[in-house]
Amino acid sequence: MPLPVWIVAIRDPAYAYMLRSSGVRRPRAPLRRRPTSRISIGYAPLGAPIPQPTPEEIQQLRSQAEAANRDFMARVRDVENRHGEVLRRTAEDLMRVGTATLRTSAGDIQARIIRFRKEAVVLEIQYPGGWSQGRSSLSTVGDTSVHALTHALASTRPEAEPLP
Repeated sequence: MPLPVWIVAIRDPAYAYMLRSSGVRRPRAPLRRRPTSRISIGYAPLGAPIPQPTPEEIQQLRSQAEAANRDFMARVRDVENRHGEVLRRTAEDLMRVGTATLRTSAGDIQARIIRFRKEAVVLEIQYPGGWSQGRSSLSTVGDTSVHALTHALASTRPEAEPLP
């Protein structure tokens, strides 16, 4: 059973912040029992077997995932090689001020650092089409922010470029 967030916050407030702000509902103990007759399972009839994928389908899905991963990692390397200086400058601004915005042709990438006690930090990045959070320490957040900004830029549209 997962611990309540307030107990986690005593030991690690940065992790508790990430749990609260992630939008994922944490399971709680039920307050009362509901009648089981009103529960909806979905569109499949009760007791219907769930079709299991064949070994060929599983292999095809794995090969598609590996190809997509290779393509994305190649894109990340390309973005880092072409725009590394802009990404490092944005990370330096982020370290100095606590917030930074990287303007791109696909939209703005906004980053912020939230500091907690004992050198714990949470790095939040919002980019067109998504957002990410990561827990780090004050000594490593500079390198982490460069990689996170690179992934954010690579995750937007393929033709996205930083604007001057």
